Amino acid sequence: MEKHSLHGQVVHNPPRPTAELLKRFEHHDTAKICDSMGGYGAVEYEIKPLENSMRFVGSALTVLTRPGDALYVQKAIDLTQPGDVIVIGAGGYKDVSVIGERLGYFFKRKGAAAIVVDGAVRDAQGMVDDAPPTFARGSCIRIFGSQGPGAINVPLSCGGVTVNPGDIVVGDRDGVVIVPLSDAERVADLSDQHLQGELERLAEVEAGKSIAETFGLAERLDKWV
Repeated sequence: MEKHSLHGQVVHNPPRPTAELLKRFEHHDTAKICDSMGGYGAVEYEIKPLENSMRFVGSALTVLTRPGDALYVQKAIDLTQPGDVIVIGAGGYKDVSVIGERLGYFFKRKGAAAIVVDGAVRDAQGMVDDAPPTFARGSCIRIFGSQGPGAINVPLSCGGVTVNPGDIVVGDRDGVVIVPLSDAERVADLSDQHLQGELERLAEVEAGKSIAETFGLAERLDKWV
């Protein structure tokens, strides 16, 4: 049978970040986290929440699937633990879906923190109402069935970013950012520093300091005079 070497793999116990590490990212937005990684880690801009108020932080449970096929998406429900973010690599296709409201509801029952699809979903309103926060490139009615191939908890690409099982995934209205588990402590430290700097500059401006002074713009502006 012709297949990719990953096809058929199902890893049952991937690494997962600690609850304490996940909590460190709860008060940071995706932009700040992306800044802390030098502009990397942000998935392609088309992958957005079905509803703007959606936000999440969790641990990646990855699902590789053929566009339009739900077999390994269905299987992933049984492997889901509370706090998992279901990251579905479906090739970025927007004209065929890989998940709808019923599967979304089953993920919600298992405690999934979110669903991120590099592709399309269907039953969009049902996903908003009865599924975890869902991010996708769009919605499409068509789905082809559940025949495979696919894999679960293997490395995959989502929106141009490599995602490994257990990586930290954060999503908000701006989009989705992937933090490698191996680098998460450092990124959390830098995100804390970025936030502290923002709060300090806010206090300075509210105390009467000019924007130019607060952000140290003089030298950069002078070279254009």
